[in-house]
Amino acid sequence: MFSHEVRVLPSSASQDGTIKLRSLLDYFQDTASLAVEDIEGSTSDLISRGYSWVLTRYEIEFLGKIPRIDDTFKISTYHDPDHGYNTLREFRVNSFDGTEIIRAKTSWLLVDINAQRPVRPVSNLPEILSRDTRAISPEFQEIKRVEDYGISKTLKYRVNYHDTDYNRHMNNAVYFEKVYDSLADVQPLKLKSIYASFRSGAKLGEFINLDFYDDDSNMILCRVKREGINKPCAEFMMFKEE
Repeated sequence: MFSHEVRVLPSSASQDGTIKLRSLLDYFQDTASLAVEDIEGSTSDLISRGYSWVLTRYEIEFLGKIPRIDDTFKISTYHDPDHGYNTLREFRVNSFDGTEIIRAKTSWLLVDINAQRPVRPVSNLPEILSRDTRAISPEFQEIKRVEDYGISKTLKYRVNYHDTDYNRHMNNAVYFEKVYDSLADVQPLKLKSIYASFRSGAKLGEFINLDFYDDDSNMILCRVKREGINKPCAEFMMFKEE
């Protein structure tokens, strides 16, 4: 298991002092990159070899007190690449006193950039079996569909330059940020879990529509669609604290 200690800097804190959701996810991604840097190389090294990682699933559980500005916490991560075309990676966040406060599980595809298709990670990057591996359950929570409940509101966004990443698609953390900010525009939204599925990436200059189902229950659904394309590019299911 690879561990990395980080501190909530002012740029990563929201106005109430807690860590921003996007910053937390950026910390996860950075920790994963550090964990494999001396195994498969940096992101640019991997791309030069003709490969890129694409996120397909994300689950986050909030178990305890959310880190605040100036708090130091530890992120630990390990992966399980032996699931056919899928590589699973889990994250654990522990506070300074060792209490586990956040848990996350992700699923990734290794894509051959030239062929534009997924390939088996173990066959193409066998070095990823060498360290920080642990068995991870391939089961993910089924995400309920907005269309089965009804749309309570729709918001529209344009994908801007700094929303995109090295893969030239809207970064996964930005999707989370757009969805969260659309719901927490007046006061912080206290969540206990988030489940997300990603199918395709929006690109610079495209418009996306966020269709929400949000009634008086503790469940919130969101469907993200690229304008002019009927198939969702991402779907979210979130549960608020009761």
